[in-house]
Amino acid sequence: MFGSLRNKFQTVQEGLSASIRGLTVVENPKQKKTVRSRNVNYDAGADVLHHFQLQWNELHELAEINAAKAQEVDTLVTNIYGKLEYEWNNITCLNNTLAIIPQINNGIQNLMDQIGTLEEMFEEVEGALYKLEDLNEMIDLQSRQLDHRFQLALYKEKRLSEINSVKAKLANEHIDRVSKHEQKQQVMLKERQETFDEVFKGELEAYKATGYIPKIPTTKEGPSLDEIVLDVDSQMFDEFLEN
Repeated sequence: MFGSLRNKFQTVQEGLSASIRGLTVVENPKQKKTVRSRNVNYDAGADVLHHFQLQWNELHELAEINAAKAQEVDTLVTNIYGKLEYEWNNITCLNNTLAIIPQINNGIQNLMDQIGTLEEMFEEVEGALYKLEDLNEMIDLQSRQLDHRFQLALYKEKRLSEINSVKAKLANEHIDRVSKHEQKQQVMLKERQETFDEVFKGELEAYKATGYIPKIPTTKEGPSLDEIVLDVDSQMFDEFLEN
């Protein structure tokens, strides 16, 4: 706008300059014919020219001042336009932001719904974790029970093995004792047999010498060894009984 105004001032200035030049160049043909008048002011054109030159200079200076002020105004208008455009962009951005607020609210609502769903899922997972922990404790308890049963079975097997070993040892000791007892009984029976043989030989010698055998009292049930009375020295029987 100010650029076009400055162009108009320059056009007016050029028009004035052309008109002044026309006044100085064009000669009035009537003056050649009317040279009779001697009261002619030849400086009148110079005064007019000087007047218009002064006005032209003033107009030129005013035009320069107006051009400078127009440049300042143009700079101010440019700055104002830039600020207004910046503010307009901010307002447009604000309007766009305000326009998407419902979408943001919907997004926030969706996020809240998702958070609620996640909380429910977290609670379910927490409950499942508690159940898993209880199951692990139960499995651990069963494992320890199986381990204890296995250890008890091993202990039973070990004790049975020890008992069988002790039984075998006791059986061997019993067999050994029975064998020793039988051997001792056989030795005693043999000694008794020898004693009876010696007694029989003594009785036989006494019969040969006396001609009779001493009678032994009997009962209905039959005599026992304690009731047998022999006519021989009983020292041998006492030694036998002491052994």
